[in-house]
Amino acid sequence: MRRYGSIRGAGVSALTTTALMLIVVLPFVLFGGKSLSSTAVIFLINVTLVIALQTFVGNSGILSFGHVAFMGVGAYVTAWLTIPPELKSNQLPELPAFLAEARWGFFPSLLAAAFVSALFAAIVGIILVRMTVNAMVMATLALLLVMYSVWLNWSTLTRGSSGVFGIPRETTPVLAIAVAVVFIFVARLFKTTRIGLQLRASREDELSSAALGINVRRVRYIGWVFSAALMGAAGSLWSFNIIAFDPGQFSFAMTFALLAMLILGGKESVLGAVVGAAVVGLVTESFSRIEQGVSVFGIELPRITGTVQFVIALLIIIALIWRPDGIVGRREIEDFIPPLAAWLRRSQGQSEDSASQKLTQSPEEADQGSSSDFILQGTGMAKSFHGVKAVAGIDIEVKRGEILGLIGPNGSGKSTLLNLISGLTNLDSGQVLLAGRDVTGQPSHIVAQQGLARTFQNIRIFPHLLVVENVFAPPRTTAESGHLSLKQLGLLDLRFTEANTLSYGMQRRLEIARAMGTQPSVVLLDEPAAGMNHSESDILLSDIRSLAVHHGCGVIIIDHDLRLIMRLCDRIQVLEAGKTIAVGTPTEVSSDPVVLAAYLGDVPIEINEPPQGEISLAAKEN
Repeated sequence: MRRYGSIRGAGVSALTTTALMLIVVLPFVLFGGKSLSSTAVIFLINVTLVIALQTFVGNSGILSFGHVAFMGVGAYVTAWLTIPPELKSNQLPELPAFLAEARWGFFPSLLAAAFVSALFAAIVGIILVRMTVNAMVMATLALLLVMYSVWLNWSTLTRGSSGVFGIPRETTPVLAIAVAVVFIFVARLFKTTRIGLQLRASREDELSSAALGINVRRVRYIGWVFSAALMGAAGSLWSFNIIAFDPGQFSFAMTFALLAMLILGGKESVLGAVVGAAVVGLVTESFSRIEQGVSVFGIELPRITGTVQFVIALLIIIALIWRPDGIVGRREIEDFIPPLAAWLRRSQGQSEDSASQKLTQSPEEADQGSSSDFILQGTGMAKSFHGVKAVAGIDIEVKRGEILGLIGPNGSGKSTLLNLISGLTNLDSGQVLLAGRDVTGQPSHIVAQQGLARTFQNIRIFPHLLVVENVFAPPRTTAESGHLSLKQLGLLDLRFTEANTLSYGMQRRLEIARAMGTQPSVVLLDEPAAGMNHSESDILLSDIRSLAVHHGCGVIIIDHDLRLIMRLCDRIQVLEAGKTIAVGTPTEVSSDPVVLAAYLGDVPIEINEPPQGEISLAAKEN
């Protein structure tokens, strides 16, 4: 499916989408007469509006009812800048002097509309992006209602319910095509950028994104402002075509129409925005005639108000039941053209191979520092939940290149401890030092940016992103380190596969590859071999050991597979009831009577070394 990281691929995709749009539009413009030419212009304007909405909604996964407010801002800014001064003196006599005398052209007004809309979104977004997803959705609806009230009552600038008129009609088919083409290219390129990828990652899994170093608020804020700028420009284009409007045109009816286009076409795809605009445009054009009353076989049918909205609503219901991802789903146009998709894969693969050649550092050359250096130190870490002490004053430390195993019965505090170290859960008391830096109390994305990576007990990949997109989403991942981690974990040939189609074992590997691609100082692995058979876990064991040596990073691993832990780890720390009861080498821990009594039920463990050097565990009954 979608290619990651290739500007060439994004450009080719945008160009192909543009060609498809022009195939649909040009016959109407060139041979359809004035009426059909006007219909084509309306379609192109709708394309710009729905692409502006898709840039945020599709990439972030957050539904916005408020984007029409930015469309209104763009339209009013255009009106203030372009209506002839003599008309403005009659309509808006109290308009500030610099606006009353303004008479700007098409492109300056469009850019001004984009700028003012982006500025307004930047102010509003400071509050909105701090909300939970559901709260933000409702806040966007409130934004639309507030702005409608402002336009209705601020008559000095908007003329209230009477509306404004006299905007020059400058939206010609050529200009509409030009602006729509720019929107397609800009939206497709934004989706390909690192910010666009991180925004899509936050859509898939907010918690996992933060744990990988992605500042979710920041990327949502950027997407929000950028989308608002596009919406303002699209509103300007719209106003140049309609020439007169009032606040009622920036209400829920317009929001419903744009969301219908997005849902029907496919909200995660730029192509889907174009297809959705075409489908809704066709339905509107066809059923609006029926709505006015038609004659069928000599029988005059009465006017049926609301026919268009009823049909669109019915299509949305049908789509949500049988095609919830929209007509084109998550795919872009190259995904429907196998030769083009294959060519883009080859060019992307060549680019990655070129990048990987820059990574010349060998395992022996990796700077592992002094063998006595502790890369991670946690002291006195404690956390209680509703009075229950999940972690009660645990100390932990790991050296560069060392693998530390955490074992203990269920509920002993192992996963909570990893959450405290990685910043996903706040400490009640204690301190965490990472490479000598105090990261206590820092949010998880800051801790990750300092060099800590982790996986989760339950797999938390980005299911609807490609394997390569999963690996390259974290901000610390480079072209070289990402390609290397894919190669080391055996995922290079699967990099253009959607992550949720991988087998369970490969998804586990992907999560580790994603973590290792960030070039971490410390990696926290929460039950990486869970659900694997012995053969799979043996291979994974070997890979984790080689990765730790190659990257010179410390590894803390939780796993209930004692066979794996005893063979893999340099040291083992045993927890019970939120406290450490033993720390030492596998041999020391396996013979510790406290460990045997608390964790293994008085069943001693003997670590045998079979002829082929493979360590196995044998539990012997007393």
